[in-house]
Amino acid sequence: MIFRATMVRSALLAALIFGATGLFARDAHAEVSELRLARQYGISHLAMALMDQLQLVQHQAEKAGLKDLKVTWSRFSDGPGMNEALLSGNLDIANGGLTALIVLWDKSKGAYVGLSALSSMPAVMMTRDPAITSVKDFKESDRIGLVSRVSMQAIILRMLAAEAYGKDQSARLDHLTVPLPHPDAMAALLSGRSEITAHFTAAPYYQQETAAGLHRAFSSYGILGGPATYSVVWTSKKFIEQNPRTTQVVLAAIEEATDIIKNDPRRAAETYLKAEDSSLSADAVEAMIKDPENVFTMTPQNVMKFVNFMTETGTVKSPANSWKDLFTSLIADKPGS
Repeated sequence: MIFRATMVRSALLAALIFGATGLFARDAHAEVSELRLARQYGISHLAMALMDQLQLVQHQAEKAGLKDLKVTWSRFSDGPGMNEALLSGNLDIANGGLTALIVLWDKSKGAYVGLSALSSMPAVMMTRDPAITSVKDFKESDRIGLVSRVSMQAIILRMLAAEAYGKDQSARLDHLTVPLPHPDAMAALLSGRSEITAHFTAAPYYQQETAAGLHRAFSSYGILGGPATYSVVWTSKKFIEQNPRTTQVVLAAIEEATDIIKNDPRRAAETYLKAEDSSLSADAVEAMIKDPENVFTMTPQNVMKFVNFMTETGTVKSPANSWKDLFTSLIADKPGS
């Protein structure tokens, strides 16, 4: 059933991309009167939560003379679902893991690009078994919860498998993975009554699981060599071309949110808690924001490590040659990598 669902989703994605790229030939229209944005769950997408809760897009729109711009938000648990909404015309700007953008850029032949990075932070493997310290320790009976099979965690797990067993064995652990939204995977792992024995996740979920006594086995920073872009915002080139003022408004709102996170982490933490159904304290969230492992920045970092690996292992067919190909030229002046 999972295979069939994947095939249906792939077919839909291909059909929607074909239709979407054909739209580029149409005449340009006036800028949108309603901006439809989406965001995912977790601290990695903190800037989007602040933009939503504090109405930063509306604030920047008014400053730019677009005071009548209507802003609506949707929530998604994974990148593929968000891409389907984007491609079907039900969404203007998406937010999620870097790998979802890489896949969409490839399949659309560059028709969709990153608008900005949001954060660089580690993916962390949490387990109920303290004996697990590397991918080689997983047993056939283990089941690893992760968001989707093209998620950041899924690709990083393949990187780890390739390092441990060889490039031709990068998919060696795929059959042990179970696609689940982070909150559901955390609940399953904490319950102890589910098939889920591990959760490859990010902040704030691994901190909550650590506090509950679960074991932190390893993180992605070991194989990536340090901070790497985790969360990004993306849209179509068509949207950017037809809505230059609105696009600049969104970039200004991202910059404002990023500045709040950097300069007033307490306010960012309190705003996050208002935006999320979370049992965490403001102190705990503020500590996550200040954690040096977590970098909130609009600058893409270590992007090409993912592009190159996904190309070598067949997930990507026509890769971007540099991070600047993958993102809009509006942020080309940033010191990305």
